[in-house]
Amino acid sequence: MESNEVEIEDAPPGYKSYVWQYFGFLIKKDKDGNRVTDKTKTVCKLCHAVIPYTTSNTSNTSNMNHHLQRHHKNVKTAPEKTSLPKGQLTMKQVLTPTLPPSSPRAKQITRLIGEFIADYMAPFNMVENRKFIQMFNVLEPKFKMPCRGHFSEKVIPEIYNETKQSVKEYLKNVDCVALTTDSWTSRATQSYITITAEVINEKWERKSFVLQTRELSESHTGVNIAHVLRNALSEWEITRPQTTIACVTDNASNMDIAVRESGLHPHIKCLAHVVNLASKRGLAVSRVARLLGRVRRITTFFHKSTTASAVLTNKQTQLELPRHKLITDVQTRWNSTYDMLAHYLEQQAAVSAALSCPGIRRNAREIDTLDNSDISDVEDIVKLLKPLKTATTVVCDEKEPTVSLIIPLKFMIEQSMSPDENDTQSQTIANMKSAILLDISDRYSGDCNDMLQECTALDPRFRSLSHLNDEQRESVYARIREKASALHEQRNQVG
Repeated sequence: MESNEVEIEDAPPGYKSYVWQYFGFLIKKDKDGNRVTDKTKTVCKLCHAVIPYTTSNTSNTSNMNHHLQRHHKNVKTAPEKTSLPKGQLTMKQVLTPTLPPSSPRAKQITRLIGEFIADYMAPFNMVENRKFIQMFNVLEPKFKMPCRGHFSEKVIPEIYNETKQSVKEYLKNVDCVALTTDSWTSRATQSYITITAEVINEKWERKSFVLQTRELSESHTGVNIAHVLRNALSEWEITRPQTTIACVTDNASNMDIAVRESGLHPHIKCLAHVVNLASKRGLAVSRVARLLGRVRRITTFFHKSTTASAVLTNKQTQLELPRHKLITDVQTRWNSTYDMLAHYLEQQAAVSAALSCPGIRRNAREIDTLDNSDISDVEDIVKLLKPLKTATTVVCDEKEPTVSLIIPLKFMIEQSMSPDENDTQSQTIANMKSAILLDISDRYSGDCNDMLQECTALDPRFRSLSHLNDEQRESVYARIREKASALHEQRNQVG
């Protein structure tokens, strides 16, 4: 122990250990008589004992703690630990500027951000966006935004696994599942195949699930796609023998093979794709193809030339026409060809006026406007394609399209494509009708046609089956009665 005349300097406020309530640094005089603080030694405020603070360039409070425990047992040493109910925050946590990541509030916010990313397929780097973080600083100032890696490696996988398990449990309780599958290519030229599932539960509620989108780097053969389908059935545990699994695909031959190899039945071809194929057959008629080429050159010219586009807009205003832009079709989507022709007919007066301007004509020497005969043919083509456009619109606009629509829409198209006395006036239209009718008539034949007719009869909108004769209609009703009776007996045996 040293004398009681030692001088003591309190520790800085940043020193958080409880021992600094009872200790300070030693103040001594140098050889010139100046007062200096010795940071290597501390002094006990209770007994003025001098305790070493720094040893081998390491500062710690162990010596001071031992001194208090040995010589001042009556003082409060370490802070008391309090036990709080699970989930309750300490006073320090309440007053802290940020929420602890483990707190229920922080977990809830993080989870909701993850669900937002999943629902809207937002990029993970959204959580690093300055404005996004600023918004949360206003909504919940105590919340600290986790990094993108936390969402991509933990939050989203947890949500996926929970959702996947929930969907698998749901699919276990249904007797019938309708799968839809299609392959597609991204802008980065990577090939993928997507599989969805549609079910109707016991409450007659329709539920839709996107089961998976997986890269398919192998050749898109029927065997390879069948392998993907079988793996999906196994992964999602919908391979029970008593489950009826239908499959909807496009009309490609590889899909025929894939569905057959996977043992799925019935196999239903997408009506929109059927209409697309039939329409393209009609548009491939030589006279029509040449007209499309000429219209396509005109629309492309106005898309590429800002000057021509401005002149066209001016002519539209002068002629009091709608200021609609011309459309250039995408050859893989026939309805865009219909829209291209319809818009051209609407704007053909403005187009002719714009192309007649000297400044525009010099740059459009290889473009020929359509004469009266051409315009008449285009009008007939648009009129002919109208039922096909209607069928496509009905299928695409339906929030819950069902297979009961297929036969009525197909019948409507076949009726509109049937030859009539007006076809003698236009060989072009007669050739288009023949090509479209030949393509669409062979679709949905055999057992598939029988099943679709039964679905149509069960739809209150079409139950009269007005497209069939009396004998065909009665045959459909008889099959439905037979299947209903068998199902009723099966239910009674199970009960």
